Amino acid sequence: MDHRANLLAYLSTVDPTGRDPVSGDRIELDSLGLLQVVNYLEDTYGMKLSDLALEPDDLRTVSGLLTLIDRHAAPRP
Repeated sequence: MDHRANLLAYLSTVDPTGRDPVSGDRIELDSLGLLQVVNYLEDTYGMKLSDLALEPDDLRTVSGLLTLIDRHAAPRP
């Protein structure tokens, strides 16, 4: 599964203005957008982010999100 492609496709739908929030590796979203990303990660990858010791920057870059997915995604049957 290509997590990067799926993540980028999802992120392109989050900003209500239609602007792509990804600039290079950086993700520029307001707090509501970040909450949507957290919900996406939990629903899509079976993660429980509230159980993890996260730094704010973990959610502000594509590479940070991909690291979270790689380390904490629930195994698929």
